[in-house]
Order: sequence, then structure tokens, then C-alpha cells
Amino acid sequence: MTVGRLASLLLGGTTERPIASTHDQTISLGQFRADVASTIARIAAVPCSRGLVVCDDAYWATVGMFALAHAGAETVFPPNALPSTLAALSGAFDHVLTDGVLQGDRILLGPTSGPNPGFASPIPPMNADAARVTLFTSGSSGTPKRVVKTIRQLELEAGVVDRVLGQVVPENARVHATVVHQHLYGLTFRLCWPLATGRPFFNRAHQFWEPLLAGVKHGDVLVTTPSHLSRLGGLLPLPSDRRPAAILSGGAPLPDEAAENARIIIGCPVREFVGSTEAGVIASRLHVDPQPPSWQPLPGVTVTRLEDGRMHVRSPYVLNADDEVSGDLIEFDGAGGFRLLGRADRIAKIEGVRVSLAEFDARMTELAGVAQAAVVVLPGGIPHLGGVVVLDADGKKELADHGAFRLGRRLRLDLARSLTEAALPRRWRFVEQLPAGPLGKVSAPDLAGLFDVASGTEESAE
Repeated sequence: MTVGRLASLLLGGTTERPIASTHDQTISLGQFRADVASTIARIAAVPCSRGLVVCDDAYWATVGMFALAHAGAETVFPPNALPSTLAALSGAFDHVLTDGVLQGDRILLGPTSGPNPGFASPIPPMNADAARVTLFTSGSSGTPKRVVKTIRQLELEAGVVDRVLGQVVPENARVHATVVHQHLYGLTFRLCWPLATGRPFFNRAHQFWEPLLAGVKHGDVLVTTPSHLSRLGGLLPLPSDRRPAAILSGGAPLPDEAAENARIIIGCPVREFVGSTEAGVIASRLHVDPQPPSWQPLPGVTVTRLEDGRMHVRSPYVLNADDEVSGDLIEFDGAGGFRLLGRADRIAKIEGVRVSLAEFDARMTELAGVAQAAVVVLPGGIPHLGGVVVLDADGKKELADHGAFRLGRRLRLDLARSLTEAALPRRWRFVEQLPAGPLGKVSAPDLAGLFDVASGTEESAE
């Protein structure tokens, strides 16, 4: 398939080409041009150099981004639409563009008027190297970091992604999603890759699997996350004539059990991607076996390992050398791939002992009765670890039969066989699922928050 340039999407091509799908209609390139042209006129009426795009609807978010880019203005995507978040960004934009999710003095994105949207006002050319899109990370510290991309970087990244997906995804595939568009994973796979390759995307992100799977057609694409894939249990397998061409997962590590459930229920293996807001998409792997393979760098992407174990990335869409060092620790497998060993910033000193929190996570997940687990450093007179555990069926029975205190003690004793005893978790929380953000990332503040309130579980298992 030919991968087009996002910068010239509105300046040529067949006006009947489908761009997006809603529950009852398909939006054409001609309509998209008309909506962008109308929005450019609204932006021109209130001088704007930076526009905050706050939309539930991914189509109108795309209209806002393209209108700002063609008007020579910067697009700012907030990490969410919470009032506190928008207040914290008050100095980062001139005007808000919204589809109606926010009220007040706003540039409202909405349908154009007129009988023939194919003959909209001329749209000025876009400078893809100058058109900026600002995103915010949702890192483990809980403090968002501002990251600036250009339209040129986004279209180059879409081209690299298509070198992996283009051979397995039909040209007419529709892109469904459970992810939001304002993070780089959603922006890349839900919007930019479909726009660059002529595949229509659905305007609304699904919250639940039942309505999403009810609308899937053979050959479609599902863009989702580990947190959603972990909630497939109990659903009936899709019939063979409605199985998608690809399931894409990103934003956080995918549990092996969730990958296997997806293969059985949805009917195809999960293609997992790893990357960061700063470095973009770095590598992928296909879950065809119970034991996932090593990560393979995307075409044109070079991954090396620094002396301290961190990953160093060079890619055609990373233009700033300062953004090429990842916080992920890696090791190579000797066959061109690499394995992730956790985050470099997840190293802590507990009672004078240097411990890897990622190693604790991995070792706890291997214990009997444990489906998922994560540890967090808890403050106090002496900092100590707290363990947050999602139990499997056997673990839930053990909890019911023996209580949280005894279960926590047993887990601690099991960990002591392979990890430093002085740094073992002293407090435990047993939960139905790990607290996760929109992309399935588990942050330290969310984990620590589980220990700040009264709970039915025991505080200590020493």
C-alpha cells in the first residue's frame, strides 16, 4: 500500500475516500476538507498560535489538529480533560478547540454548513517541519512531561509502522480502538497510520468489548491496551468470518495470559509495540507462542545498549538526539532482538540494599496464586516495599481460606528464596486489577494510593 504524506492529505486525492466512520455514516475526504476549512476560518477570527484540542470524538480532534497545522498554529493535546489538568495547562495555549465536551468561550468544532462540502474554501499548504503537536507523557512519577512532535515526524512514523502492518492488514480495513487519541500510541495507530494509508478509523473509542466485537468485520484492526485485553474473560470466541486482521497492543507490558485469551477469543495473535512519547514506536513482537519472543526493532530503527544498561534509539522519526535515550533497561538475545528488563528509574534502596522493583514485579508474578503483581516504595521512618497483587483462582481460594495476613506471609517466604530478604515487601494489597491509566500503565502514585486508605487486608506480613 502507498503511504501518503499527512501534510498533503487535504490538497489532493479522491474526495470520496473514506476518512472516518461513526455509528451511522462514513465521513469522506471531501467532508473532512470542508470541516477543516471551516475550522481554519474560525481560528483566523480569533488569532491563535497554540490551540488546546479537547475532544471525545477522534474525528473532530483530527479536524482540529489539521486546521491548526494548516493555519500555522501548534496543536496541544492535554493528557485528559479533567478541570485540574486543564487549569495546570492554562499558560500553554491561546484558545480551546472542542467538540462540545467543554462549555464556555471555545472554538466549537462541528459540521460545516452548505450543500456541497467538496467545494470548501482553499486550504493553505502545511509546513510539516514547522507544524508542531504537543503531547504529555504519563510517566511513572505521575508528573506529566511536555513532548513536542512535528507533523513530519508523525508521517514518517506512520510510514515505518506500515512496513510492519501493511502486509497483513487489508487496504480497506477499518480501525477500531479502545485507546484515546491524545497520547502518542493512540495518535500514531488510531489516527496517523490510518490517515496516511487510506484506512478509515472509528470516531469513538470503545469502553467495553461487547459492542466493539459486535461491530468487527473480517480484516479490521483493533488498537487496544493490556488493561483492555486483560478483561476479555468470559466472552465467546468470534466466528471465523468476523476475525480481525490484527490486534495491536501498546502503552504497557502485555501479560501472557491476556495475549493467549485474545488469540482464542478474538481469533488472531496480538502484535505488541513498545516505544515512548519521546522516541516514538521502537519495536514490536508477535504473540504466536505462550512464551513471547524478543522485541524486534522496527525497520530503520537501530537499538543499542548503553554501559548502564539503558536503551539508546536511533530512528528516522527521532530528530532530537537528546530524546534518543530511553529509561528502559535491555539485554540482547544474540539473534537481533532484545528483552526488556524494566525501567532504570525503578531502582530503589531499601534498608541500604539496592533493589530492582521491576525484578520484584517479575518474581512475584511467577509465584503460585499470583496473576499480576507490582511493588511500590512506601515512605515512613524507614522506606519499605508494598506489594499489590492480582490473584488467580487458586490465590483467591487461599485468601478466602487463610486470610490476607497468612497469604502475604507465604508470598514473602516464597520471594525470600530468590530475592534479598531485607528488602521484601512488608505490606500487601490484594486487588481485582492493578490501578492503570488510559494506556494500561501502572504508576507509583496510584499503587501507593492503595496503602493510604483503610482496607480489609492486613498491613504487614512480617
